[in-house]
Amino acid sequence: MKRISILLCAAVLVLVQTFVFAGGTKESAPPKAEKIVIKLGHGHTATHSYQLGMTEAKKYLEEKSGGRITIQFFPSNQLGDERHMQEALSAGTLEMTITGLANLFDPAFALFDFPFQYDNRKQIKNVMYSPLMEEMNENVIKKGARIVGLMEVGFRMVTSKKPIRKPEDLKGFKIRTPESPAQIETFKALGALPTPMPFGELYAALQQGVVDGQENPLENIYNGKLFEVQKYVNQTRHIYNFAYIFYSESLWKKLTPEDQKLLKEAVKFGSFWQIDWAEQNESKYASMLKEKGMEFIDVDRDAFRKAAMAAYESKFVKDLEPRASKILSGIRRVVQETK
Repeated sequence: MKRISILLCAAVLVLVQTFVFAGGTKESAPPKAEKIVIKLGHGHTATHSYQLGMTEAKKYLEEKSGGRITIQFFPSNQLGDERHMQEALSAGTLEMTITGLANLFDPAFALFDFPFQYDNRKQIKNVMYSPLMEEMNENVIKKGARIVGLMEVGFRMVTSKKPIRKPEDLKGFKIRTPESPAQIETFKALGALPTPMPFGELYAALQQGVVDGQENPLENIYNGKLFEVQKYVNQTRHIYNFAYIFYSESLWKKLTPEDQKLLKEAVKFGSFWQIDWAEQNESKYASMLKEKGMEFIDVDRDAFRKAAMAAYESKFVKDLEPRASKILSGIRRVVQETK
């Protein structure tokens, strides 16, 4: 009897040890972390600095999360144009997009792109991550998305088939602009005829003579192969555009606070990488465009600046008062405080 009891105890001990080393009860086992794949759509090519910067963010995410969180890219409007992708965010069918058209969520975002506000990228970075932008984010959240970071579209320049040196040269000039009041009002003030259309339609519009010219940063001019249908780059640098990295609010709420924090850190890392890259590569793009046969024209920037100020007196700005004055003065304050 005693021998049987000893054998039973030994068997129970073996079972207990096996159970413990196997991980205990189902209830006590730590849950396996779910892999998160963030779909990111944008309107430019896979070699554009948007995707280069967010590739750096992806590396950061994968390293810090042990590969649990990653980003999947959908460039070149694979998921629709900028408007459609922003609608997909609000509907919760797309996690993230990069766009310069934040005014589709709130028209007041266009004020950040009004003419001749910034001299350098240090000022720009400080505006991007200022309390002013956090206030703007509150209105985006109400529309079903949120800003998780900002990038650069860049300093914009006018391209054309004839040289443009002063504002008077734009009189009656049909110029393609994005669907942004900043560009529309600026070119109205300069005497041109702004024609808003998506970037994807621009090449054909220039080729067919629907518009006489357009305005974009050098990177977009090169990647869009606009050198094939335009001759001159007129160095106006009239507007600096922000690019907004939006995340779906409904999908954001499904992330843990820790993952939300990590994602914002990664996006900021990738964003600043992109802005610095863009600054370092401006001269490279200028050289490549010259190699493609484009000529760079010096303009009377003081005359352009003076003429463009009429945009600040436009109906668009007046309709946003008193909010417009608060935002514009807030931008000026951050710019002036930046050493």
